[in-house]
Amino acid sequence: MEAKKWMGSPPQDCDLCHQPICGTFVDGKTTFGPWAFMCPACHRRNGHGLGMGRGQEYQKQEDGSWLKTAG
Repeated sequence: MEAKKWMGSPPQDCDLCHQPICGTFVDGKTTFGPWAFMCPACHRRNGHGLGMGRGQEYQKQEDGSWLKTAG
């Protein structure tokens, strides 16, 4: 199976805490409804899990791309 990579511009900051996204982010549904780009800490507190209809986790690679690692 081919690795899935983030195709757009990656988020610069977490939509919830507004801290910079460093090496991992989640594009996912929040417990209060809307989707958001979240840092791992905010996803643990406010995310709705990972998987179809819930969210996807991406990790930054050495070449600067973002690889989907979960969901």
